[in-house]
Amino acid sequence: MIAVTVLAGLLLSLAGLALWVRHKFPQSDDELVTAIDNLLPQTQCAQCGFPGCLPYAEALANAEVAPNLCPPGGESLVTDLVELLHIEETITRPVTPPDQVAIIDESACIGCALCLPPCPVDAIVGANGYMHTIVTEECTGCELCIPACPVDCISLEALSESKPESKGEIPATSPAQQQGCIRCGQCDDACPIDLPAQALLHSVTNHTTTESSLLGIDKCIECGLCDRACPSGIPLAEIFTQERKRRAAQDADRLAKETLKIRFDRHEQRLREQANQQQDQRAARLNRPRTWQ
Repeated sequence: MIAVTVLAGLLLSLAGLALWVRHKFPQSDDELVTAIDNLLPQTQCAQCGFPGCLPYAEALANAEVAPNLCPPGGESLVTDLVELLHIEETITRPVTPPDQVAIIDESACIGCALCLPPCPVDAIVGANGYMHTIVTEECTGCELCIPACPVDCISLEALSESKPESKGEIPATSPAQQQGCIRCGQCDDACPIDLPAQALLHSVTNHTTTESSLLGIDKCIECGLCDRACPSGIPLAEIFTQERKRRAAQDADRLAKETLKIRFDRHEQRLREQANQQQDQRAARLNRPRTWQ
């Protein structure tokens, strides 16, 4: 039984290591572009000099541009890109701008609708001749709508709510590293739902997220019995809780990026359809019979 458990743990570790290597060292250009694009904030703000995040990711994959051209990504993005792309030279970290959204002075809005096309995520609601407003929850603060307004009724406003400081991340030096797990297995015996607490601790401290998922970290009921059983006094339940919070924050960030990408794709498709419609209408007018001849 012990041999089977050890073998299963070894296989899970190898699977987690393989996935980590695949993520850190993409095997093809397409995978590298996807990996870079997943790191970018997906604000589609064009501040990097490209019309969207994907073109910037493609340029980065081809080593055509520097990894510090994205102000919304800030220092953390530069660090991730340097690690992913194995860049050795010193890269200047950009100053991370504060979280902000665009605000329309509705009393000054003339309903010209010129701010609608520049918005990459269609966060502005309005039509010709009607007052416009901005959906704050969807706005990325990219500033692209500001120069399009002829009456300067659009401005940026800092978000009132601040982001969580830690987002539930595990400290670089965890209690397990400070005090040391002696691998006695008493935490496994104490778990009322038979979770492998010792293996979970190892996977969390080594940041093998896939392995911790397979081991059932989401099933932890945070009862604290493993804490009481641990002779090293490691706060296992707190470590597992923080890991789940960190993963939840990552999932929320991933979902937000996917939503922004979908909105951007829809925006681009709408602009293409409008351009094609205008071309068709122009062609129809040019082909219309001239009655004065």
